[in-house]
Amino acid sequence: MDKLVEGLALVEEVNRLIENLQESLELFRQGKADKALEKVNSVEEGIEDLNAGNLPERAEIEERLSDALTSLEWVSDNADRVK
Repeated sequence: MDKLVEGLALVEEVNRLIENLQESLELFRQGKADKALEKVNSVEEGIEDLNAGNLPERAEIEERLSDALTSLEWVSDNADRVK
């Protein structure tokens, strides 16, 4: 039962990170780059703090989150192009 609770908590956290990413994209579209970058930074921190636990697909989850983190770093590094 504990593994189920842990898995559900992980899914909830990943969903929250995805929603924040979607919100940051919308903020970029609206021309609110500063707010978008704040969201991106919070997502970046959330990805770093995320604990994938002992889920069967842990390696795939970590790989995808690593890819997302790389993309977020690129966005942060190139934020001046948006302004």
